[in-house]
Amino acid sequence: MSLDSLVDIVSNNVGILIILAAFMALFALINPTKVVDAPPDARLELPPQRLEVPWSHATTKNTIYLIVRGNRILPVDLRALYAELANRPAPKRLEPIEVALPNVNAKFYPVTNFVYCLEFFPQAGSGESWLHAQQLHSRWNRVRERYPGEKYVYFFWVSGDSFELFRDLRRRLWDENVEVGWQPIAAERTSMAVCNGFDGSTAFQPQ
Repeated sequence: MSLDSLVDIVSNNVGILIILAAFMALFALINPTKVVDAPPDARLELPPQRLEVPWSHATTKNTIYLIVRGNRILPVDLRALYAELANRPAPKRLEPIEVALPNVNAKFYPVTNFVYCLEFFPQAGSGESWLHAQQLHSRWNRVRERYPGEKYVYFFWVSGDSFELFRDLRRRLWDENVEVGWQPIAAERTSMAVCNGFDGSTAFQPQ
């Protein structure tokens, strides 16, 4: 290539691009880039995600019922209910029996000698806030001491405004190996009912 030709090439844009491309190709030949694979141990590995899916299952344990609404926890003490029923004279016919319990009224519906239903009517504003429930002598803690998870299942009726509170309660009970079941209810619902003695019922099984 003559000097004049080189000057012509440098004096225009296309020529400058040609020279730059030539120098880049020459540099790549002199200093080739080496691609080194990282060792397997050095690669970023994300820890596996564990997903817990509550699944209904049968149990032979007794059930403790609790109502969670208005961000308050209300245990329903069936022991007091059965003690009150035992102190009453035997009815002459099968008819509903009303019993007043602390913070909740109950109605007992006998169906047969082995089958019966219970309906609970919680009083407005009853139950403990989570702050009060965490105190040493709270009703919530007394229930947990009286009804251990080895023998009892905790079943919750939960309104939509208190679901986060229920999740915290369930997590704490799960950490103590306590089986938990639950059922959603409307915030304006005034009563909750459960029937015992029907074979094959899974409505109140723990998850």
